[in-house]
Amino acid sequence: MPTFAPQIAYYLERYHEGDIDNAFHSLVELDHEALPELASEFRAATDTRLRVFLLGVIWQHRQQSVIPLLSEALLDSEPRVWKEALDGLVTLASRASIQALGAARTRQFANPRDAEEFRSCLEDAIQQAETEIQRGTSLK
Repeated sequence: MPTFAPQIAYYLERYHEGDIDNAFHSLVELDHEALPELASEFRAATDTRLRVFLLGVIWQHRQQSVIPLLSEALLDSEPRVWKEALDGLVTLASRASIQALGAARTRQFANPRDAEEFRSCLEDAIQQAETEIQRGTSLK
């Protein structure tokens, strides 16, 4: 299996230098085999903006194989990260993404306001994904 580490590092350097659009599109255009390495970068990143960026790159590959990572990201404490995961799961509308969204209903929050925001966004995402599946426009 080829390693994409040099290309990923190069485009992440472009990201850090402010060439965000080019970095994004270049990473999305990498072979889907780069997804595990991109997932590792996401998990290792501590900067919220970079985590959101990487998660967006990952789901834009439009591969059902990233649903477990998106499901994991729904548990992130940072709303920008879990909202990006919701976007990805809606875009990948399938039985698996609906299942991942449904499982997130049990997520617990210390702050009732945070819980309310999450649940509202989650229910909207479930409804959108179900609509996409019914329309037949999803990736199944």
